[in-house]
Amino acid sequence: MFPLFVGSQKNNSRMAHMKPELDVLYGKVEKCRSDDHESKQKLVLQTQALYKRYDVKFYKALAPILQAPVFMSMFFGLRKMPEYFEEELSTGGIYWFTDLTASDPFYIMPIFSALSFLLMMEMGKEQLMANNPNHAKTMMLFFRGLAVVMVPITMNFPCAVFCYWTTNNTLSLCQNALFRMEPVRKMFGIWEPPKPVPGAPPPKGIMESLQEAVGKAKNKNKNSNSNLADQIKAHNEQVESKQRAKVFRKKRRTKL
Repeated sequence: MFPLFVGSQKNNSRMAHMKPELDVLYGKVEKCRSDDHESKQKLVLQTQALYKRYDVKFYKALAPILQAPVFMSMFFGLRKMPEYFEEELSTGGIYWFTDLTASDPFYIMPIFSALSFLLMMEMGKEQLMANNPNHAKTMMLFFRGLAVVMVPITMNFPCAVFCYWTTNNTLSLCQNALFRMEPVRKMFGIWEPPKPVPGAPPPKGIMESLQEAVGKAKNKNKNSNSNLADQIKAHNEQVESKQRAKVFRKKRRTKL
C-alpha cells in the first residue's frame, strides 16, 4: 500500500494548491448559458490544462478506496480463520491474549485500536485543513465520534483481528510521522500546504455546500418548469392562431 499512499499524498498536496484556480473555472462554467457550448468547451480545455500543469490525476485521489478491499478481505479472512485453524489460533497468542479465537478479556486491544485510529486521523488533519478547513472540522468530528463508537462495537471481535488492526495502525502512525518531516516530503515531491489566498472568501462548510446544491437543484427545476410552461403556451398560441386562420378562410369562402 506504500506506493498508493505516496501517490495520494503527492496528488492531494498539488490539488490543494490548484483548488483556488479550479474554483474560478467552475464559477465560469456555472455562469455560462446552457446553449453556449463553445464557451463551455473552452473552459473544459482550460480545466484539463490546469490539471496537467499541476500534475494532478483524478484517479490517485481514490487511493483510500483502493485500500478498502485489502482491509476488508483481511478482516473477513481473520474472522473466518478460527473455523479452519482453531487449535493453532487458540494457543498462538502472547501476553494476556493467548487465545486468538477469543475476544480480549481486558478490552486493551479494542481501546488501543480505536486510539491509534484516532491518532492517525489527527496526524492527517493538516492535509484535510489545507483542502477545506470547514469540511475538515466536520470530518474530524465524525472520525472522533467513530473512534469512540468503535470500542463497544468491536470489543467482542477475536484477538486475531486486533493483531492485524493494531499492527496496521502502528505502521500507519510511523508512516504518517515520517511524512511530516520536510526532507522526506521533498524527496517524494509532496508540496507543503498552501497559504490562504488574500481576499478570498472563506471556504464553505458541508452544510452550506449541501444547502447551496439543494438551492441550485430547486432553481434548475423551477427554470425547467417555467421553460416548459412557456413552450406549452407558445404551442397553444400557435394552435389557436391556426384555428383562427382556418375559421377566417372558411368565412371568406362562404361570403364569396
